[in-house]
Amino acid sequence: MPKRQLVRSLGLAQILMLGIGGTMGAGVFVLTGHAAGMVGPAVILAFLLAGLQSLPNSLSYAELASSFPIAGGGYAYISKATSGLLPFSVGWVSWFSSMVYAALSAVGAAYSLKIFAPFLPVPLTAVVLIAIFALISLRGSQEAGRTQLILAGILLGSLAAFVILGLVLPGGFSWATFNGEGGFFIHEGWLANMASIFQTITMVNVLFVGYEVIATTAEEAKDPARNIPAAVVGTILICAVVYCAVAFVALGILPAASLADSSTPLSDAASQFLGIWGAPLLGAAGIVATITSLNTALLSSARVALALSRDGYLPAFLSRIHPRLKSPLPAILISGVVIALSAISGDEVFLSYVSNFGYMFVVFFTNVSVIWLRRKFPDHPRPFRTPWYPVMPILGCLGIIIVEAFTEPHALVVGIGLIGLGVVVYQLRRPVSRAVEVAAQTVEAARHEIMVPVANPLTAPGLIRMAVILGQAREASTIAALSVVKVPPATPLGLAQEILERGENGRKILLKQAADAAHEHGVPIRTMLRAARSISNGILGVAEARTGIVGLILMGWRGQLSTQRVAGSVVEDVVHGAKCDVAVLRDRGVSKGPVRSVLVPVSGGPHARLALRLARDIVRAEKGTLTALRILGESEDADMEVEMEVLRQMVEDVLGEEAQNVTFSLKRGASVVEGILAEAQQRACDLIVIGASEEWFLRTLLFGSIPDRLADRAPCSVLMVRKAELAPVSWLRRMVRKMAGFRHAPAARTE
Repeated sequence: MPKRQLVRSLGLAQILMLGIGGTMGAGVFVLTGHAAGMVGPAVILAFLLAGLQSLPNSLSYAELASSFPIAGGGYAYISKATSGLLPFSVGWVSWFSSMVYAALSAVGAAYSLKIFAPFLPVPLTAVVLIAIFALISLRGSQEAGRTQLILAGILLGSLAAFVILGLVLPGGFSWATFNGEGGFFIHEGWLANMASIFQTITMVNVLFVGYEVIATTAEEAKDPARNIPAAVVGTILICAVVYCAVAFVALGILPAASLADSSTPLSDAASQFLGIWGAPLLGAAGIVATITSLNTALLSSARVALALSRDGYLPAFLSRIHPRLKSPLPAILISGVVIALSAISGDEVFLSYVSNFGYMFVVFFTNVSVIWLRRKFPDHPRPFRTPWYPVMPILGCLGIIIVEAFTEPHALVVGIGLIGLGVVVYQLRRPVSRAVEVAAQTVEAARHEIMVPVANPLTAPGLIRMAVILGQAREASTIAALSVVKVPPATPLGLAQEILERGENGRKILLKQAADAAHEHGVPIRTMLRAARSISNGILGVAEARTGIVGLILMGWRGQLSTQRVAGSVVEDVVHGAKCDVAVLRDRGVSKGPVRSVLVPVSGGPHARLALRLARDIVRAEKGTLTALRILGESEDADMEVEMEVLRQMVEDVLGEEAQNVTFSLKRGASVVEGILAEAQQRACDLIVIGASEEWFLRTLLFGSIPDRLADRAPCSVLMVRKAELAPVSWLRRMVRKMAGFRHAPAARTE
C-alpha cells in the first residue's frame, strides 16, 4: 500500500519564513542576554562561528531535501541510507528535539508576556500558547505557512527597527558601553575566552537549525528542487546577519552583565532609547518572535512523528492524515501534549541545551547520509549538490563534535538518556506491537455476534438477508435473532416470559423463518424471545447483557424518516442508547436479489470508517463492486487531483490492500445528498452504506440530516451506520474539529 502523502502547498516565501521564524524567534529574545553574559561583545564572534559551523550542515540539508522531498528531515534521509536501530534513534531524538525546542519557544513567549501582565505564571501561559498553536497546526500546513509568513515578517521588521533606531536615537548605541567591560574579550587568557566562546556556540547553535525545520516539511513544498536549497541557505545567512546586528546594538546600549541578568534583554535595551514605549514594543515583538518558533517547531515535530509512524516505528495511527484538514492530526495532538509537559519546567537555558544536543545528533548523521546516499544512489537526480564533496559534510561532522564537547553536562545526560530510552523503545516495539495486535484480534473475535431485532414481517426478510451477507464475510460470526414483546406494567416479567416460551405465536414463526434463512447459507444463528416493559429497553438490555459479544445491532426502518416519526421511536432509542455499533436498513430490494453494486459516501470520522468496513464485507460476500464517493462543494477551492489522492488515502487507511479493488469517484455538487443520489442512479446501485453525520446525536434525527434525507429519497436500499463511541470521546472529537476550523460542504458532511 502506498504511503499516505501530504499536500504540496508551501511556496518559497513560506518555506523561508518557516526556517527563519523557526530558529530566530526564541533565540534572539530569550538567549541573547545569556550569551552576552558568557562572553561579552565576543558574542558577535560566537554568532558568526555558529553560523559558519552550520553552513556545511545546511548545504547537506539543501542537497538531501531537494533530492528526497519527503517529510521527516534528517530521519528520513538516514532511513534511506540504512535501516535498523540507527535511523530509529535519529528519528526518535529528532522528534523530541523539535518538541523541546517548541517548549523553549513557548517559555520565551510566556516571559515576554510578563512585560504586559507580570502576574501571569510562565508554565501555565506556555501551555495555553502551545494549545493555541496546536489548533493552528491542525488546520494544515498551508494555514500554518500563512501564519508563519505574517509572524516572521513582523519579527524581521521589529528587529530591523530595533537595530536602526538603536543606532540613531539618543540613548541608543554607545561605543563606551560596548567596550565598557574591558574590550571585545572579557576573560583572562586566550584559552579561557575560546572555551567560553565554544560553550556559547553550543548554546546558540539551536538558533541556526532552520534547515532541519525546512527539511521536515519538504513533502509539503512546491517546486522543492528550487525552493528548498534557496530557503535553507537563505535562512542561515539572514539569521547570522540579524543575530550579529542585534547583539552589537544591544551591547552598545546595556552592559553585558545587565543583559545577562534579564529575562527580557532586548526589551530592557529598547526602553533606553524609546522610553516607556520601548519595553512594551519589544515585548510585543518578542511574543511574535517566540510564537513563530513555536509554530514551526510544533509543525516539524508532528512531521517527524508522521515519518516514524509510516515506517512502523511508532503506532500506525500517528501517520493518519485528516481528510479535510490534510494534516497529521494524531501526531500534532500527541506532540502538543509532550511539548506542554516539557514547557512546565520554565527553564529556557536548560531547554536550549537539550534541544541543541538533539538537533546536533540528528544533523551529524544527516551529514553522514549525504556520503552514504551518494554511494547508494549515484544516479539519483540531485537538483542541488553540496559543493566540495565530501569535504563539506565531513567538516560539518567535525564541527558538531567540537561544539558538543562544550555542552552543559546536565543536558548531555538528558540527551544520552533520551537515546537510551529510544533503544529500549526500539527493542520493545515489536513484542508490544504483537501483543496489542493479538489483543485487538481477540476483542474483535469476541464481538462476533450480529444482533437482529425482528418484529415486522415486512422488514424481517431484508434484515436477516443483510445479516447473513455480513455473517458470510466474517469468519466465526453468528446471528442473534431477537424478538421482544412488550408486557404491561402489572404483569410480572417472569410470568410473561414463561407464557411466551410455552405458547405458539407469530413471533416464534418469524424467528423460525430467520433461522431457516441463516441455516440455508451456512451462517450460525440463535433465536431469542424476550418479554420487556418496552421494546427498546428489551433490545438494549439483551445487548448490554451480552457486552463483549454483540458487535453490531442491525435494525430496519419502513416509511419516511420524518422528525415526528424518529423522535421517541424504538429505533431512535437503540441508535442513541446502544454501546455497540448500530446499523439501520432502509430496504428497497435487499431481500429480493443479490447486492452487486455498493456505494459509500466517504469522509473523515469513525462512522464513515465503519461504513467502509461494512461495505467491504458486503461486496466480499456478494462478489460485487464497491464505489467510494466524495462530494465537493461547487464553490470549494480545491485541486481535483489532490482531492482524489485524499479520497484514496482515506479508503486505504481503512481497507489497506483491499482498497485496490475499490472504484473511486470524486464529484462536485451544490448538495451532498443530490450528488450521492445522482451517483447511485448513474451506477445502478443496489445499496448505499453511509455513516452518521455530525448531528446524529440530536433526538429529532436518526443518523443526521444527510443520511436521513438520503434514506428517504434513494432509489435503492440504504444502510445507515453509527460507530460505538464513548460520549466524552465523541464530544472531544467534535470540539477539536470545530476549533481546528473544519469547514463543511454545502450540507453537513458524514463522519
